[in-house]
Amino acid sequence: MILVLDISNPVVPVLCDEFVSPVARIIEQKGISVKKIHISDLIQIKHKVTGIIICGTALADSWYKDKRIEPLVSRYNVPILGICAGMQMLLSESGGVVIQSLEIGMIPVTLSCDGKEDILTKGKDEFSGYALHQYATTIPETWTVLAHSKNTAQIVRYSDKFWYGVLFHPEVRNEWIIERFVDITIK
Repeated sequence: MILVLDISNPVVPVLCDEFVSPVARIIEQKGISVKKIHISDLIQIKHKVTGIIICGTALADSWYKDKRIEPLVSRYNVPILGICAGMQMLLSESGGVVIQSLEIGMIPVTLSCDGKEDILTKGKDEFSGYALHQYATTIPETWTVLAHSKNTAQIVRYSDKFWYGVLFHPEVRNEWIIERFVDITIK
């Protein structure tokens, strides 16, 4: 089972519909069970999970900024994918600094040399991704940039684990990223 973490403002339920439900749908289409849970309910998790996806949220939603995912990350030693704000949380909790970096709309994404060899991104060289963020994160030395846009890193990987961050929203036009991540969780 893959845990899909909703970090959006709980008083705006449409955010879950827009940012979490599409991710869960992609996973379920691969025949894998999904447990959607809000970050405020983390202590209630008692499930065995094979992977975690930390979903993004709306451009103006900063509700998640005082929340921490470290308790979840330290509890499970499984592959993790942080999308947009989820990537910002992963990197900032491992030494990165959140910085201004506004990108909205379809942006060109180019793989680095490391990205051309990674199981998540191999064979894609260049593609477009749907960006909807006003922040990015500096890259801690324990992370490797797999792909970038003109402005910032777009896909990163932790040095010795299958932890990934994707700054754009793969649930919009790049479902293959979520599908490949799911494959990583079942190997």
